[in-house]
Amino acid sequence: MKKSTLTFLGKDSGFGEKNTSAFYEDGKNFFLIDCGYTVFNILKKKFDFKRYENIYVIITHLHGDHAGSLSHFILYLWFLYHKKTIVLSHCIHIKEYLAMTGAPEEAYTVNSGFDEIEFIPTKHVPKMDCYGFQIQLQEKKIVYTGDTAELKPFLPYLKDADEFYTDASIEGTIHLKIEDALPELLQIQENHTDVFLMHLDNEITIREIVQDKLSFVKEL
Repeated sequence: MKKSTLTFLGKDSGFGEKNTSAFYEDGKNFFLIDCGYTVFNILKKKFDFKRYENIYVIITHLHGDHAGSLSHFILYLWFLYHKKTIVLSHCIHIKEYLAMTGAPEEAYTVNSGFDEIEFIPTKHVPKMDCYGFQIQLQEKKIVYTGDTAELKPFLPYLKDADEFYTDASIEGTIHLKIEDALPELLQIQENHTDVFLMHLDNEITIREIVQDKLSFVKEL
């Protein structure tokens, strides 16, 4: 099992017990990737946010299993820790979403740009803009799909990537069907990019299909 730079709070798809979400600590900076409806209670139990100067939340899209407790987390940081959350997102309705779910404007900022991150538009569901991204962490180039139905948008970014975190599904349709994508994922790994599977809709069956040829993300 390869060691991943990102640590995960959950690796399930939308109907699982723990929404897919990851974090990374860089000194006094805390980076959270997606904040679905199961994520807030894990954050509250696992972290002392007094120790961080900056708290960033990357939001890939606005489905509930990716942004469902974002406003609650913002409120928690604002009222208990007196910290403003920095939301990093390209979602066109992110500010409306935060307003409708009760996050006060003074408690957060929304940035679509950040020196170390580049958002990658991808195909997931109709009528919703969805993104993956590439980010530079610990001198490693990381590519992260978020929810995606295809690998194509990410291939140009994988030529020199160190780690690739990808959606994996047995059903396909609006997610990446592992059975179809496996040959290409194995080729990506042969080109010296570590591949990690996440957002699993049926982990047992996906492991049977993969047969230890690819790694799965590990939870905290």
